[in-house]
Amino acid sequence: MYITLIRHGRSKWQMRGWMTGCEFAEWVKAYDAHGILEEDKIPAATLETVKKAALVISSPLPRAVQSVERLQPFCHVAIAEWMREVDTPIPFANVRWFCLPVSVWLVFSRICWLCGYSLDVESYREAKRRAEFAADMLCEYAERYGHIVAVGHGWFHRLVGAALKKKGWKRTASPSAKHWHAVLYTFYNKKH
Repeated sequence: MYITLIRHGRSKWQMRGWMTGCEFAEWVKAYDAHGILEEDKIPAATLETVKKAALVISSPLPRAVQSVERLQPFCHVAIAEWMREVDTPIPFANVRWFCLPVSVWLVFSRICWLCGYSLDVESYREAKRRAEFAADMLCEYAERYGHIVAVGHGWFHRLVGAALKKKGWKRTASPSAKHWHAVLYTFYNKKH
């Protein structure tokens, strides 16, 4: 059985610069609402992997859905809410004088989230539980279809990959945060 996790293509939302927490919150909403850059090249290995899949599961966020459209799978595609990206908390959202570059906001907010800050968003613990559920669902689909692909997001894929490894799945390549990168997990079932 095979499960391949593919990260979506690069987002069209490329705005950079310094901003307050409130402006960063708007930036996150815009990032989630935008699709992908069409001109990015998809690695041949990723396209070959999708051709072998019997089912493709996608996050509902536009950048994942549009990535699936670019991958052009020849199989059934299912949109699964449980594959969406983990939320981004916004620390200091109401402090008007506190400005940081977008790249620093992204790192800072994720560190805060990992340390337990999750005001108004899914917590790290909740995201790990959802990743375990997602891993269970992917295992069920892989048992039914043999080879499936899940198109989603970097942070959530890390959590799902950890959950798959706990279930005995073997990762055949190191995980990558690169867009369009495919990470294959295999499981040998003695019953088959």
